[in-house]
Amino acid sequence: MPALRVCSLSLILCAACNPRTDLAAERGKPSASSDGGAANVSMAPIGLPDLVDPPTGTKQVPPNLAKVILRFFGPLQVPEVDVPLELHASDGSEVALALGDTVSCTGSGTCYAAIPAGVLAATTSYAVEVSADALHLEGGKPVPAGSAGSFTTADTPDVYAPLITGFEMSLSEGCVDAHFVTDEPTWAEIVVTAGDQIASLELGEIASKFDVVSHFPNLPTGLDGQATVRAVDRAGNQSDSAAIALSLPPQLPRLVITEVLGNPAGSEYTQEFVELKNLETDPVSLAGMLIEDKNGSDVLPDLTVPADGFALLVAENFVADDGKDPVPRDGTVIVRVSGRLGADGLSNAGEPVRLVKDGVVVSQYGGWVDTSASAWNGMSVHRISVDACDQPSAWTNAPEVPTPGW
Repeated sequence: MPALRVCSLSLILCAACNPRTDLAAERGKPSASSDGGAANVSMAPIGLPDLVDPPTGTKQVPPNLAKVILRFFGPLQVPEVDVPLELHASDGSEVALALGDTVSCTGSGTCYAAIPAGVLAATTSYAVEVSADALHLEGGKPVPAGSAGSFTTADTPDVYAPLITGFEMSLSEGCVDAHFVTDEPTWAEIVVTAGDQIASLELGEIASKFDVVSHFPNLPTGLDGQATVRAVDRAGNQSDSAAIALSLPPQLPRLVITEVLGNPAGSEYTQEFVELKNLETDPVSLAGMLIEDKNGSDVLPDLTVPADGFALLVAENFVADDGKDPVPRDGTVIVRVSGRLGADGLSNAGEPVRLVKDGVVVSQYGGWVDTSASAWNGMSVHRISVDACDQPSAWTNAPEVPTPGW
């Protein structure tokens, strides 16, 4: 099976990922205008690119620097000739920069790697310069000429690979929780292997301390495997950590707890709910699943949640239109459990709620928000994004109107 490479959001690092473009392979292809001729667009310039790495003012940059990272306002037009990007040294010398592929970075815009043509001088200040009329964004807006920022090199090249320490990692509900440090700034990724299957998670911008909570799509499932950290420093030196053994969970349906109403305006005996969203492209049966709170659980009936649809887990005597709480959206699957939800209903003070299949947690809300204050009466907590991993920051912490099935 071919290796799987996954670009993702991380935690404290970045992660907006942009499609990779091989600019070198595309050079020479003409730009087309709407009438089929060569594009000839005259537009006001936008701002200079940001120097993402090394950040402006950085000292002790290795003279054998492997790449410079620049963030533009958006994707660039494919240059028809070599782009005159240069590193201008304080002594008057210049080193050409070859514009390369897009890379992941935080913030808006699109980031590109630019590769120095040679080794830089030691203990020298370098400015990244964009020449006039060198680059245009898609759509034709020119990138102005000028300096994107500067840095200063160290006195010797960096010939040592980074040291990786303190690697810890766990997997739950398709998310990875990992921690490690490196002895110098690095670009890092986590690589998981199981048999002949490989998946990797790029962790974004350069850093030396990594606290990662992020989805890890396309993991192998139901196998024993291992995880390693791969780190690359500014000079391009690479190292791999010692491997951590993993028991990869079985394939689970992508059902996500998206909203919890523990303090309804109506009766707490009947109107509490837990909302699920099916992220699969096919219907998913709830047969064999449990909904658990801190002290008890309910077996869910054999009902089917449509693709991209919602289910509302409610008490046995739930009233859809009680005149006090919002009515569930048409098409929402109403899933009634015996008695109240969980052991004896949901605690207003906040209580963990888990969706479980065959002893494995499919999705959970950790009860991180206290909804017992009067301001919360009739209000619910919402998952901010269906793709967010299960952690406190993934949930709203201010009262919001319930949206059952929306």
